[in-house]
Amino acid sequence: MRALTFAGILHDDGRFDLGHGFVVEGEPGRDDGNREVVVLGRGRRRLATTRLVLETPCAMPGNTPGAPITARLAVGLVDFPEDASSFRVIHDGKLLLQRRAPIVATEFEVDWPEPRSIGAGYQTVTWRASADGCLAALAYSNDGATWTPVSLAGTDGAISVDMDPLPGGDTCLFELIATDGFATNRLRCDPFVVAPKGWVLWILAPAPDGIIESGEVVPLAAQAYHLEERRPGLEDIHWTSSVDGALGTGARVLATLTSGRHRITATMYNVTSEVTVTVGA
Repeated sequence: MRALTFAGILHDDGRFDLGHGFVVEGEPGRDDGNREVVVLGRGRRRLATTRLVLETPCAMPGNTPGAPITARLAVGLVDFPEDASSFRVIHDGKLLLQRRAPIVATEFEVDWPEPRSIGAGYQTVTWRASADGCLAALAYSNDGATWTPVSLAGTDGAISVDMDPLPGGDTCLFELIATDGFATNRLRCDPFVVAPKGWVLWILAPAPDGIIESGEVVPLAAQAYHLEERRPGLEDIHWTSSVDGALGTGARVLATLTSGRHRITATMYNVTSEVTVTVGA
């Protein structure tokens, strides 16, 4: 079902803040809440009504610890038919907000990075809208089928993306998802090539530069992941110490290290990760 993401804040003084939502496919809320979102078409014809529950959050962003919370939230999906031209937000019979679709369709323009320049490090995508207050978020795919969000939705016209942790492929794409609150546009760049990265490996324990008591049993833990194949690897991780040599194999190993400064190395398929720890005084 065609729906609009909805996230509003009702303040105790009656102010109601609502950011632009994105049109998505999803199931709108069916709660018997006291917040109504009424969607209208041409001639103010009622097309749909969704009721949302007002929730009191545990804390509001920036709220002073211990201070009373002075706002309530309504978050969810609202039924949003194709020919929606306006919507109203009503609370306990009182109109809080009315928003109308732009008379002229909002246009979005995107400046994509030069395909031949996309590689390691950060890349920047810039975008512009013909109307104020629009939001956009960026997604990335290395195959045109599986998408990964690489930014939060925001009004900043420049989005920077770190390519280093992203999978590679021959048909990589960026997609900008932009909204004016009524229409959601999806704009894609031309395919580009990113070199495959294969396995990546992280040591989870011990912590870097840790101090370990002599005779203490030390848990060694690591995690591996193949970026392009999207699968974990756990059993073929080999552990070594610069002082004690081989320590064992597996995602989790228990070791007792001799006194001194150790460079602990985890290795899997020629990919390594290291931490340094000190045992004893």
